[in-house]
Amino acid sequence: MPEERDNPLCGAAKQFFAAPFGAVLALLSEEGDSLWVDGRKDTPTILLKPPANTEPACVWRGKRDSLIRALASNRAFESAYVSGRVAVAGDISVMSRLHLGLKK
Repeated sequence: MPEERDNPLCGAAKQFFAAPFGAVLALLSEEGDSLWVDGRKDTPTILLKPPANTEPACVWRGKRDSLIRALASNRAFESAYVSGRVAVAGDISVMSRLHLGLKK
């Protein structure tokens, strides 16, 4: 697994998740460099390993490039989801609590 500084999915997620959402979200890449977003804190934390003793409430799956592109903007996520390039499973109510979009 690449280090955080070398992981483009990690960089995209840091820019995308701007506010807490009260859950853990997993971004599972088909290429294996998955990550987890802990949105239970004031500033969401990007993790390269699943947090201990916590299952993700919601899971996004797709190819690494599709996940990275989906994190580019609200419209990019919607397009990736609707086209089937990114699948979403688990507690879908987490999606309604996300403040999708790039940090300013």
